[in-house]
Amino acid sequence: MNASHTPIEAQARHEIADRVQRASEPHLPTVPYRHRFALRLRRVADRIDN
Repeated sequence: MNASHTPIEAQARHEIADRVQRASEPHLPTVPYRHRFALRLRRVADRIDN
């Protein structure tokens, strides 16, 4: 195998490393669950009203 990598291979390795790093970090939702639930309830209520 060739020791030097092409720019495309280097970019692919970099992107894969970034994805692995992001996947290994704990995921914290930006909006609390209760808030998202309330938004969904409002959307359902708006659909019923219309």
